[in-house]
Amino acid sequence: MPRLSKPPNMPEEVLAIIDAIGNSARTEILRHLSVRPMNAMELAEAVGIDHSRVLRHLAVLEDLELVSADHPRGARRGVGRVVMWETNQERVNEVANTWKAYATGQGSAPGNK
Repeated sequence: MPRLSKPPNMPEEVLAIIDAIGNSARTEILRHLSVRPMNAMELAEAVGIDHSRVLRHLAVLEDLELVSADHPRGARRGVGRVVMWETNQERVNEVANTWKAYATGQGSAPGNK
C-alpha cells in the first residue's frame, strides 16, 4: 500500500506526532515505560525487537520528549553503563491533546477556529 502524501495544511508538529506514535513498536515502548523505567535490553525483550531497533525508536520518542533517560545524550556510552528510560507522562498528555485537537477539527490548521 502506498504511503499517504503529506496533507498540505497539516502542521509539522502533528506530522511528527503521527510519525512517532503511529509506529506500533514505539507505542509499545511507551506503554512498557509507563509501567516502570526500563533499559533498552529489557525493552527489546518486552517488545520483541532487537536492541539496535529499540535504540532508534527511543531516539525518535526522545526527540518529541515522550521519553527521558537517566543520562543525557552524549553521556550514555561507557563500560557497564546502563541507561534507564521512562515515559514522560505530561508530554504524552500534551501530544495526545495536540493530536486530538487536530483530528477533531479543533486544531490550528487554516480554516479551523
